Amino acid sequence: MALARVGSASALPTLFCAKIYSTMNETPYRELTPMHIIFVRHGETAYNAIGRYQGHMQISLNDTGFSQARHVGERLQHHNFDAIYSSDLLRAVQTAKAIAHHHDQQVIELPGFREIDVGLWEHLTVAEISAQFPTDFAAYRIKPGRTIYTGGESYAQMQTRAMQTLAAIMQRHDEHDTICVVCHGGTIRAIVCAVLNLDIDNYTQMWIDNCAITTIIQHQGKLRLGNLNDNAHAMQHKQD
Repeated sequence: MALARVGSASALPTLFCAKIYSTMNETPYRELTPMHIIFVRHGETAYNAIGRYQGHMQISLNDTGFSQARHVGERLQHHNFDAIYSSDLLRAVQTAKAIAHHHDQQVIELPGFREIDVGLWEHLTVAEISAQFPTDFAAYRIKPGRTIYTGGESYAQMQTRAMQTLAAIMQRHDEHDTICVVCHGGTIRAIVCAVLNLDIDNYTQMWIDNCAITTIIQHQGKLRLGNLNDNAHAMQHKQD
């Protein structure tokens, strides 16, 4: 009796092949894919470029920032987003609109994804903050995640509202949806700390580039980190 080659279709009984085909048809790929939340930091602003604090202030992207937003929009154009959310701050909304340009989606603005409220540190450099608010800045250097910025909030407080906002939007969606959230470097780092069960003080050990991608995956009721600070699109355009 001739033996069929291993791996060939004739090596499997017809009914078994039909059962595999039927099962594949009954279980679309989407139903095998867990929820993905694609976080994108906003593009560069003038304050980013010169190292000044920007919290809840409304500041536009600069020319570099608009270019970065365009590139990340092109990078994500083939994703099938079920929704595109954004912090309601201008720099995030402008970046989100560059992404939404490639999709049939409206940008949904949510204040809960705002950057940390830096209070009286707004507009200042680190050197200026250290000189004007030496006691508060010294406390921040010791406990960066729990020290309240003078007249603002702490990273721990910001993390709480950001995670509440994330939980709320996840409840709106099917467990297999893909969601885009455009927000801020501080917000993304705070969320990653929560996902990894890291103390909030550890946010200082991470860095998120302008328009870099960080992915959170929800699988079997748990949040997992998929990737962090993926900025390959920026590297590609630098090479070009």
